[in-house]
Amino acid sequence: MSADGPPTRHHLQPVPPDEPPYDPHHDAPAGPAPVANADAERAVLGALLTSPALVDQVRDELDAGDFYWPHHGTIWTAIHDIAAHGRTVDLVLVSDHLMRTGDLARIGGAPYLQTLMQACDIPAQAPYYAEIVRDTARLRSVGDLGRKFIQLARAGDPTNVTRHVEQAYEDLEQVVTRWGPTTTHTDTGFVDLTWLDGGTPPIVEPPTICRRADGAALFYAGKVNGIFGDPECGKTWLAQAAIVETLLAGGTAAMVDVDHNGPNHTAARLLLLGADLAERQDLLAVLADPTRFRYYQPDDGDQLRAAINDLVHRAPDVVLIDSIGEAIPMYGANTNDGDEITNAMRFICTRPADAGSCVITIDHLPKSTEARATGYAIGSIAKKRMIRGSYLRAEARNQPAPGQIGRITLRIEKDTAGELRKTSGGGYAGTLTLDSTRSETHAATSWSIAREEAPKNDDGTFRPTKLMEAISRYVEDNDQCTQRDVQSDVPGKDKYVTQALKLLIHEGFITTIPGPRGSRLHHSIALYREAEDDHA
Repeated sequence: MSADGPPTRHHLQPVPPDEPPYDPHHDAPAGPAPVANADAERAVLGALLTSPALVDQVRDELDAGDFYWPHHGTIWTAIHDIAAHGRTVDLVLVSDHLMRTGDLARIGGAPYLQTLMQACDIPAQAPYYAEIVRDTARLRSVGDLGRKFIQLARAGDPTNVTRHVEQAYEDLEQVVTRWGPTTTHTDTGFVDLTWLDGGTPPIVEPPTICRRADGAALFYAGKVNGIFGDPECGKTWLAQAAIVETLLAGGTAAMVDVDHNGPNHTAARLLLLGADLAERQDLLAVLADPTRFRYYQPDDGDQLRAAINDLVHRAPDVVLIDSIGEAIPMYGANTNDGDEITNAMRFICTRPADAGSCVITIDHLPKSTEARATGYAIGSIAKKRMIRGSYLRAEARNQPAPGQIGRITLRIEKDTAGELRKTSGGGYAGTLTLDSTRSETHAATSWSIAREEAPKNDDGTFRPTKLMEAISRYVEDNDQCTQRDVQSDVPGKDKYVTQALKLLIHEGFITTIPGPRGSRLHHSIALYREAEDDHA
C-alpha cells in the first residue's frame, strides 16, 4: 500500500490487438498426428470452471503433464492452485492467477477460458472426460517407450542394451502402476446369478486374519474392517497383533500412522508382541525389510494419497490405518458431511481392500453418553456404513499397562458376511489378553484372543459382573438412592440390574436402610470391582 493512496488494483489485461489471433495448437509438439483428444482436454477444464465442486472429484485422476497441449496443463495447474488455498474456482480467479504467473497471454487470455466453458455441455461428465485424457496420456507414454526401443535398435550398440532395457521396464512399470488398467465404459456392475437355478452358490470366505485360540479369526481379507473404542482401550494393540501374526506367518503388512505415534514407538510395540527371542529376531529382520513391512507417516493430504496409491500397487496382506478419524480430515473431507466421509473412505480404505488387503481402521468413541450408546464412532454413521468386513467395539476391562495384564472385551458391532458371528455364537467375539508382566525383564508382551465363558455364581447361574461394578460405583456416588433410581440411571435390562443389585446386597457390598413411604435406601459399605471378583 502506498503512503498517499489505496493499493494498486490488478486488472486483467486484454491481449494487445496488434498480436496475431490466438492459435491453441501453436505450442503443440511437432511431428505425426498426436495421440490426444483436444475436445476431452477442453471439456474437463471447462467442467471445472463451470462447476468448481468437481475439482476435488477429479483432482487425483490427472496432473498437468497428462495434457498433450501445454497451455491446458497450465490452466489445470492454476485451477488446482486456487482450490488448494481454499478458494472456489471461477473465471475471474483463474484469469487473475494466470496473469500473476505471466501465463495469461500464452494460454489465449480470458477469452480462451470462456471458450473452454462453452466447450463443456455437461459438467457432471468431468470424470469421464478426465478418463479419456488419462488414457490417451497412457498411450502416449507407451508410444514413447516404443520409440526408445526403436532408437536403441537403430543405434546398433549392444554394450548398453541391458541398461536401456532395464530402464524401459522401470518406465513401463510406472505407466502401469500409476494408471492401472485402461478405462472402459462398459462395466455396469452386473452380477451373474445363474447359479440360483441349480448351480453352485458362491463361497463366502470367513475371516482369516488375527486368530483366536479356537482357530477362528476376526478380520476379513479383501474387506474394510474396523476397531473402535475409548482411548487406551487396546484398539491399536489388537490391530498390531494382526500385523505381527501375519508377518510371522510369512505375509506382508503396512501401517498408515496418521496419528503420528512415530516409527520408533511403532517398531517397539510390534517387537514387544513377539512371543520369544527367536520370534523377536525374526520380526526385527522383517520390520527392516520394506518389501515385507512398510510404515507411512503422512503429514498432509498429498502424502496420504500417495501412501494409499502405493498400498494399492503393493497390496500387502494387512493394512492398518490409525486412525480413520484423523485420516478423513487430512484427506480434505468435512467430518460432518456423510457424503464426503463416504468418498474419503472409498479412497483411503476401499481401494486397498479391493486390491486384496485386509484393511483395519482404528477409530474413537465420542464422549457424549447418547452417542456412545449407539455404538458409533466419532463423526457419522457413514463410517460404519463403509465397513464391509467386521466392526469390533473394544472395551477395556483392565487397561493394558507395563507390568500389568490387560483384558479387552471385543464385541461385534457389524459383520456384513455373518461368518464371525457364526463362529462366535453371537455378538461377543472374544477377549484380547495382553500380558505385560514380563515386558521389562524379557522385552515381551504375550497376547491371546479367546472366548471366555460368562461369569457364573457358585450355583451355576449367570453373574452380571459388569452391572455389579456399575451399580456399586453408582451407589458410591449417590448415597441413599432407591432401587428405582438405580434402575433408571444404570444402563441395562431391568431384570439384570435387579439381579446385580440383589447380589451386591446379599454379598455385603451394599446395605439398605428404611426410607420414606416404605422405600429402601441404598448405602455402599464395600467397593465391588469386577477385576477383583474370583468368579470373573
